[in-house]
Amino acid sequence: MSEIVIIMGYNAAGKSTYVEDFVKQGYKRLNRDISGGTIDDLAKNADIVLTHGSVVLDNTYPNIDSRKSIIAVGKKHNVPVRCLWLTTSFEDAQLNACLRMVRKTGKLLQPEDFKTINDPNLFPPVALFHYRKIFQEPTKKEGFDSIEKIPFVRKWGKEYTNKAIILDYDGTLRLSTGEQQYPSATSEIRILPGRKEVLKKWKYDGYLLLGASNQSGIARGSVTDKAVKECFEHTNKMLEMQIEYQYCPHRIPPVSCYCRKPHPGIGALFIEKYKLNPSLCTMVGDMKTDETFAERCGFNYVDVNEFFK
Repeated sequence: MSEIVIIMGYNAAGKSTYVEDFVKQGYKRLNRDISGGTIDDLAKNADIVLTHGSVVLDNTYPNIDSRKSIIAVGKKHNVPVRCLWLTTSFEDAQLNACLRMVRKTGKLLQPEDFKTINDPNLFPPVALFHYRKIFQEPTKKEGFDSIEKIPFVRKWGKEYTNKAIILDYDGTLRLSTGEQQYPSATSEIRILPGRKEVLKKWKYDGYLLLGASNQSGIARGSVTDKAVKECFEHTNKMLEMQIEYQYCPHRIPPVSCYCRKPHPGIGALFIEKYKLNPSLCTMVGDMKTDETFAERCGFNYVDVNEFFK
């Protein structure tokens, strides 16, 4: 018997994995990212395909209006319409999007990149926020014959074995003696007590030392990108160790990038570059954004005062 299967969920929720199973069973896949057009165009194609077999559709389908034309086709042909709802969280979808991005392009895409890139699988962060805003939970009242919730389970490959300490800089490793909370010149940097000794111990124990920092002063024009890099390098010199750092130069609003903590972009970049096992990694910071960043990446989190006590 023919049927229609709608696989719905956030962008980067993991829908493609489930689609493959249905395609192997002989289902015809209809996807707007592949064929173009509108949801209603997909419904017209489904109308044709159903005369020969079953159909699986795997766009996001966030609300009732986006699903109704497909359900109507099922009712027209008197075939069941089944919903597979991937309940992947917003946070997991964010990390999935960033990991996919780094694997495909070798980098974390910046706001200017999204203006020219033509790949539906590489999308700006606003796409996930939009889905969350308009989402309506699927119900049988819409016309679904069955709804199956599928929880997301993250699985890391065997190659993800390395461990790291990921560090915030400002308020965690250093203080600024200048007018801003962050240094705008190397002369303004003061290393906080005990940092060098504690970090040397973790490095000796085989942990990579990595840095993740928000530097929105660049976007605001209160500090230059060149000065920010010089301050990072000088901080490392004062600590007498090389910490590889990544930083976000953007500001909010609007939300235009994945690299600003608490978004997981920098974490995804480090995970892929060094094949980190997130459960073996610890983020050290002094703000709620650091803690949330750690949660989204799967890192442990330790407050700065606890880590350096």
